[in-house]
Amino acid sequence: MPPQTSADLSPAYNITVKLDLNPFSPLSYVTTIKRGGTQRGDFVGSFEMSVNEKKAFVTMRRKTRRLTSVMWSIQGSKRHWDWAFSDTVNLRWDSRSNLDDGSPFCVCYDAPSSHQVAIFVPPPLDASPPVPAAALTVFPNGWESFDEILLSALILERKRSLEP
Repeated sequence: MPPQTSADLSPAYNITVKLDLNPFSPLSYVTTIKRGGTQRGDFVGSFEMSVNEKKAFVTMRRKTRRLTSVMWSIQGSKRHWDWAFSDTVNLRWDSRSNLDDGSPFCVCYDAPSSHQVAIFVPPPLDASPPVPAAALTVFPNGWESFDEILLSALILERKRSLEP
């Protein structure tokens, strides 16, 4: 949802998640993002990731790629990632810090310039109800890359939730 101060409070994206229960492949989650508040909006992107992460694909702009060729860890860290789906957007996610309540504090940078373009704060996985909503803030210098920031943040959170 846009901030409460926005003139247009309608949802910018519709995000759905479904389970792929194909008995011949690993159980996987399929997440689809469409523009606007309904499932009838324009397709932005999707990703499919199996519980063991062996099956993982990302689709944007009519191209499908393996997740490992789009998002990779920096120095083997599970909390520091590079993202490059397109030739024009290269992001770096750093979620090595936590807030006082245990929520990861994920900062997204434009990798070539190191300028901060977004912050993502998901709730701690072990939080007691009521669980706070995740918050993604994209700064004006990241608006041009909003689709890729959103998609990569959702993948980052899915990877975190699947960690043993």
